[in-house]
Amino acid sequence: MAYIKHTSTLARQPLALFGLCLSVTANASLLDLDDPGIAERCELQLGWQQPRSDHSATTLKTAATCNQGQWEWHLGFEHQHLGVENQLLAFESQTNSSNNEQQTELGIKLPLHADTGPWQSALAINLQHHHQDNHPIAAEVLGIMGYQMARDLRLYSNLGFYQHAAQSPQLIAGVAIALAPSEDQQWFGEIYRKASEAHAYRLAYQWLLKRRFQLEFSLGNDLMGSAQQFGADITFFFK
Repeated sequence: MAYIKHTSTLARQPLALFGLCLSVTANASLLDLDDPGIAERCELQLGWQQPRSDHSATTLKTAATCNQGQWEWHLGFEHQHLGVENQLLAFESQTNSSNNEQQTELGIKLPLHADTGPWQSALAINLQHHHQDNHPIAAEVLGIMGYQMARDLRLYSNLGFYQHAAQSPQLIAGVAIALAPSEDQQWFGEIYRKASEAHAYRLAYQWLLKRRFQLEFSLGNDLMGSAQQFGADITFFFK
């Protein structure tokens, strides 16, 4: 499932959404690259992200995902509380002096190639509503590719674009690798491009408990090392 997350230093500019569901067992995630797999059941995801600086945005997010036969849909909501620096940027731009930002996303994912071979692909289409924006509607289209390198090792890539109002389309690109040493644990890493000036990486650990819910902990940073963030997510699975 894909879900949006702004970079803290660019909170005034809507950026590309990237989600990551890195799992051999189709576990869910609220991270940044999207897995081509379709959700096997309904999921409720809750996430928190805390930057290690007072000028960044603390983020709370939630999303619901369900399988509709051969495709899936998701509905997500994100709330950001801006730090001191981003509040000053908002005031200086005179576009929005609020300490908070919210956005909602509605998206679908359609499988393109899902046979029993090592390759898998999908197409994701997402519409986003930025509640405080003068041009609130944005859209993204993602091509998603996955490859099963070994029994416990998978590779993912995302390529697409993000379009907001009259701005030039933003390129979405990223690659991720997932290692699953057991059925209930998984490690993964990703490198992704959010905008021409925003490139980042993330490392994460997932722990599936009794196949009823999943915990996820992550650490990410800009490639230049100036926007370190911790994250924690919990996902509930329903039949």
